[in-house]
Amino acid sequence: MKSNLKLILITVGFVFVFSSIISTSLNFNTGASESTGYVSLKNSAVSERIHIIGNSGWEDFKNDGNCTGNGTYSEPYVIEDLVINGGGSGSCILIEDSNVYFTIENCIVYNVYDFESAAIFLSNVTNGQLINNTCSSNYHAIILAISDNITIMGTIANNTYAGIFTSWSNNNTISGNILNNNTFGIYIRYSHYNNMTGNTLNNNSFGIHLDGSNNNVVSENTANNNVVNGIYLFESDYNIVSGNTLIGNDECIVEEYCYGNKFSDNGSCTYGEGNGDGIIPGYSLFILLGILSIVAIIISKKLKKS
Repeated sequence: MKSNLKLILITVGFVFVFSSIISTSLNFNTGASESTGYVSLKNSAVSERIHIIGNSGWEDFKNDGNCTGNGTYSEPYVIEDLVINGGGSGSCILIEDSNVYFTIENCIVYNVYDFESAAIFLSNVTNGQLINNTCSSNYHAIILAISDNITIMGTIANNTYAGIFTSWSNNNTISGNILNNNTFGIYIRYSHYNNMTGNTLNNNSFGIHLDGSNNNVVSENTANNNVVNGIYLFESDYNIVSGNTLIGNDECIVEEYCYGNKFSDNGSCTYGEGNGDGIIPGYSLFILLGILSIVAIIISKKLKKS
């Protein structure tokens, strides 16, 4: 009965993921809160969508008066206090092929409902900080694709698919974010040496999902009342999962086809170690199709530039 319930829930969830989404009207409130998912607009300015390509793109962006800083460690480029409506499709903020230092903070980015985009999308980027942004009412809140040394902190995200999604992205810090009511709170795909600490991931389908990802740290997170799993590891080795609060999930921790993971101090939560028999039918195919869509988009962009 439990496996049938899982299958029904996942199937319904992915129907929404791969269907056209009708954008909802937004009611902004003054003052940040977990329940509303929005921050104060008092000091924010409405902006057009932002697309920066390369380090020279940052220079042009600054010269046009759109950000401050110099792109160095001590003086990063800073984008702050903006409100950006994605208009249904196309990322609100898209950064590509950049290795200068930058910060995006205190922005509200919303209304992005096509699968290949996100409220904030970083592609082949390093040395960024995403701080205290509200990324709700999107398909994806934040995507890191082939992007390393990125810090994501203080994000509020309630979205259709992923709160934070990484693909082939390493050495990133994901800390202190509120990622509730998504399909995936955090989805880590083929990404290694990342640190996920102190996040709140409640009422998702999956709280934290690791897929083909090794040597990550998942600690001190709260992942409660998720429909399927609090934490799920698939073909992911040598990860540390410790000190997490996992209450009211259908299964709190599950690993499949994994080796060398360490679990400790996760309250009364025990984990299920399977040989693959417990994988939900069709689940991996749905995930693979979604990931391949994003990868194809990235490759297509690269080919167009060459």
